[in-house]
Amino acid sequence: MTPFSARSNAMPPPSTNTPAYTIKSRIIHANKVVIPTQRYDLKPPRGLVADDLRMPNFVKPQEMMALLTDTPNYNPSRLAITHGLVKTEFAFVFPAIDEQWRRAAGPQNRITRQFQGGDVFAQATIAVHVLHADRPLEKNKLSEKLFVVIWEHELLHVLDDIEIMRDWLPEKVRDDEWVKKYMTEARELDESSFDHYIRKDKLTPWLRDGFWQEERNRRAAIRDAPARYAELNEAIANIRSRM
Repeated sequence: MTPFSARSNAMPPPSTNTPAYTIKSRIIHANKVVIPTQRYDLKPPRGLVADDLRMPNFVKPQEMMALLTDTPNYNPSRLAITHGLVKTEFAFVFPAIDEQWRRAAGPQNRITRQFQGGDVFAQATIAVHVLHADRPLEKNKLSEKLFVVIWEHELLHVLDDIEIMRDWLPEKVRDDEWVKKYMTEARELDESSFDHYIRKDKLTPWLRDGFWQEERNRRAAIRDAPARYAELNEAIANIRSRM
């Protein structure tokens, strides 16, 4: 389904009183346990705060494979073993839908909605997964070192996900034509389109598969470039050879 009717020229004009709204970032960590950096001599990337350092979820190889096959642009030939993975869910959230989208009845009882403004949240729910075989073992310094090498790499992806939501997306999403027409310009939105995009949350995949996923893939390709993966694999192999 396209975001607007093909008869866009027949749409109501922009409202003369355009609403004030702010797109704010909201970061939710699916991993719950915060780990102090000194616990494993961790050196997180600059830009993360203590609350971002969460113990990953440790998964079996078959669980990791299931997570990977559900990952956009996954290339199974790239690595023999995937040691860690960051899975992030995007959402575009109106915290008070009925207050933020005013309902009005027009001629022939035509029901429309009009955006009233307020805070809107660009939300990322971030989960870090690491292979169970790479977990840190009690009183085993080499296993802790192995875990840190993998975790520090995954934290680069966490940083990217946070920076996208905090610094990049809130302004970029205003360039989307749907957002311009129905939020910035507050044009009337017919009830069926409102139900589709807002009630049924189809605006989330529209923005996710456009702006957000493209930028996330671009940054991931830099973090996971072949040369960087080779360095990571060499570091893992060197530690494993001493265990």
